Amino acid sequence: MARLGIVLALLCKAVVHAATIQERQSCDTYVVPGITGGFTQHTFADFSGVTPGESAASLLSSHGISIDTGLIGTTPIPHQFVAQNVLLGSGSVDLKVNAYNPSSGQVVSAEMATTDQFLYASVRTVLKSSGVPGVVEGNFMYHNDNQETDFEILTSTVFSSSQCVAAGIWTTNQPLQQGGTSTHNTIPFTFNPASGFHAHSYSLHEYIPEYRIDWSSNSTTFYIDGVQVSRLTTNVPTQAGPWLWNAWSSGDPCWSNGPPTADSFTHIRSIEIYKGYTSTASGTICQV
Repeated sequence: MARLGIVLALLCKAVVHAATIQERQSCDTYVVPGITGGFTQHTFADFSGVTPGESAASLLSSHGISIDTGLIGTTPIPHQFVAQNVLLGSGSVDLKVNAYNPSSGQVVSAEMATTDQFLYASVRTVLKSSGVPGVVEGNFMYHNDNQETDFEILTSTVFSSSQCVAAGIWTTNQPLQQGGTSTHNTIPFTFNPASGFHAHSYSLHEYIPEYRIDWSSNSTTFYIDGVQVSRLTTNVPTQAGPWLWNAWSSGDPCWSNGPPTADSFTHIRSIEIYKGYTSTASGTICQV
């Protein structure tokens, strides 16, 4: 009976979420708490029904997301984004980082990005982290190295710090000027982002958290499951850019650590984006 109750609760939650998404299609302006004005566009990519073997590129393209490729000259080991490392799993889009092969001289990694560029947004990603050490999992807006805001999980330092990397999830605005200093907070985890279960939860169902960034002209505000964990008011990006999700490693002991010795998979269940900023909310207004 206990298991039946949990299943029914999950089904009810899914139905409520589906209804909410349908209701939001009729909104003219989406208003986000703490942001003056609102957003006129809403997209929701639900990957919970996908299965392995389908085309990731085709599915993502239908949601305005493309797969990135290219060699990134990180040190001490470069990493290579390849198309085949963005793939469909069981109910998720998976970003794969291959176990490092020293003979290749690079870490084979994964990245995808919105085809649209936008200035200011609320982006909400439901993501299950990899349990493989030595990987960076990024969820961020990127125009260039001086116009960037990030949520980053470093799988080697989720709960314990290394010699030069603090434990927790990183919230960062990169410096607006070349040679400047970034603004960041490191937030301790209160749950295991890789196991899918709260450390102190007695629930039997899998838990996959939502990581949200609200980006406006005066701040970037970071939430985990709707709870604000960080707010940055300096080095706030001022230029439009695409949103990116990636997983990679460089073997840097003062960042990614690693490289990974086993294949790593980051699972993305869904992506919801509010964009098309307007300073004045009008028409049918929805609080989101």
